[in-house]
Amino acid sequence: MMSFKSFALLSLSLAAITAYVYAQIAPGSNAYLPPTKNGYDYPEPKKPFTPGQPSPPGTPGRTPVPPPRIPPGQPGDDHVHVPGMPFDFEYAVQDPETANDYAHKASSDGDVVTGEYRVQLPDGRTQVVRYTADWKTGYHADVSYEGEPSYPQGPATGGRGGGGGGGAGGYKY
Repeated sequence: MMSFKSFALLSLSLAAITAYVYAQIAPGSNAYLPPTKNGYDYPEPKKPFTPGQPSPPGTPGRTPVPPPRIPPGQPGDDHVHVPGMPFDFEYAVQDPETANDYAHKASSDGDVVTGEYRVQLPDGRTQVVRYTADWKTGYHADVSYEGEPSYPQGPATGGRGGGGGGGAGGYKY
């Protein structure tokens, strides 16, 4: 019967021999080594690239033309609008156990999306966002709040201090 020391020595020896053999069989298998030369199969350029230096005057070639100024959020003159697929959806989550209360509904005719989403805020108010979005003018939102904020008193002073925790209620997961 083989002792534990003999077994451990034999295992380590086999691991070392396996690592050595693997390294000899697959010498280029380490993908983390830096690439050779420039890393590609084409010759390096004869003149190195130096960014930020303009061509000397009289150099043949085109003068760069700046792109046309398009107002932000506007499609370019070459934009071809393809209407999207019409849709209509709605969902809501009301889970008092985890204090989750939110909803979202939206609809689209393929060109214009209109919708509304609501989120119950920690201070008791509901944030309501009504929005419209289209391909030409982008996203436009109207944000409002329903209800009055309330800030419940924390635990009595003394004890642990700090905010929340210590049996003060807080979030439940």
